[in-house]
Amino acid sequence: MLDIEKNTRIAAPIDEVWAALTDPTSIRGWMGEDDIIAVELRVGGHYQLFGGETSGVFTQIEKPNKLAYTWRQSEWHKDWPDSLVSWELTPVGQETQVLLTHSQFPNSAERDGHDEGWDIYFLDPMKKWLESNT
Repeated sequence: MLDIEKNTRIAAPIDEVWAALTDPTSIRGWMGEDDIIAVELRVGGHYQLFGGETSGVFTQIEKPNKLAYTWRQSEWHKDWPDSLVSWELTPVGQETQVLLTHSQFPNSAERDGHDEGWDIYFLDPMKKWLESNT
């Protein structure tokens, strides 16, 4: 099954993009105040997003360039393995090149739904919030 790969440039410094991915206050800025957002930013630490519907464990943290974690939706069958998400951030002047990879989906329907979901619920609102605050 194919991985999802998203490559975008955000007109914000790398430290601000890193915070938008890892800091609960920044995450609430673009995701909204009503969501359950919990981040224990350490390898082996847990996180919850989207009202607790998405959760996982951090597997790689190399501030401010690399971040990886497991990804699980609350409605997934218990026997489905977690999928994997990784971020690579590269500074380009005062902007940041962002490469997101999401892999190891339990099936093609979940992969296809997440492909669109990353743009609608994550990347687009995060980019819009970051660029309006820069």
